Amino acid sequence: MKTNSIAIKSENRAPQKGGREDNRLRLADRAAHDWYRFVLSFPPHLVREYLQKLGVDGRKRVLDPFCGTGTTLVECKKLGIPSVGTEPNPIACFASRVKVDWRVNPDGLVEDAHRIAERTTKKFAEDGLEDIDVEDRPLFRSSMTSGLKLRTLPEESFNLLLKDSISPLQLHKTLLLLETIQKERNERFVRHERLAVAKAVLSGVSNLHFGPEVGVRVTKTNTPVVATWLSAVRSMADDLRALKNKAPTEAIVHPADSRSLRGVLEPNSVDAVITSPPYPNGGLRVKNCVPCNEDF
Repeated sequence: MKTNSIAIKSENRAPQKGGREDNRLRLADRAAHDWYRFVLSFPPHLVREYLQKLGVDGRKRVLDPFCGTGTTLVECKKLGIPSVGTEPNPIACFASRVKVDWRVNPDGLVEDAHRIAERTTKKFAEDGLEDIDVEDRPLFRSSMTSGLKLRTLPEESFNLLLKDSISPLQLHKTLLLLETIQKERNERFVRHERLAVAKAVLSGVSNLHFGPEVGVRVTKTNTPVVATWLSAVRSMADDLRALKNKAPTEAIVHPADSRSLRGVLEPNSVDAVITSPPYPNGGLRVKNCVPCNEDF
């Protein structure tokens, strides 16, 4: 198939005059994009600029063969442009699929999340835990976990974590929340609720720091998990209300390797390609973004 193709190489640039940072997520673009983002994702406004340069509109279809957590697909859907992506990483593929699913009832999502929050908080109480910030109350903090058998991950999974990336009690509470979501699962909302857990862990529950490399910063031994998760769910619901008119626009994510495009795409079904290939040496600036013809 003949397509217009752009390969975007991401760069984490220093702030420019006036506080502008070209590779940062702008406040106006946060809807859906901010549900879950990979630290080195390229920014939505860059996708938007090149869609305009290529003259891509709702009559054409865009492919991102390395779609990651869905930046290209989300931005296309916002603009009413059909899109398709492939992503072999299960977590990234899951995030992309949820981020382009805007058919969920936002009020129902919030209501279901509050139901799960209530049940999770009750489980915390049964363990003698309060899901509050007690970082400044060390004696109270130590008494809360005295004699409590903390949940953790299987050894093979735990060993994949960055050392000290999440404190034992924070992991325990997160796993309890996930357990409750699974036990009380409502198929209409469970995927969005699970993605909100991932967002909560990255944004407030864990000790991770992105700057732009992934590292560990201040240790959080006992900060709110349920409240942080509920905040992420409410943010999703607000976005769903704002994006409901664009929900019918097609956005498909295939759990597939980009080398197997012929197995998931129909011939002549793509008009343009916008992507950020997984270059081995990061920190590259956007360049060589000239439309060209490629055969797939």
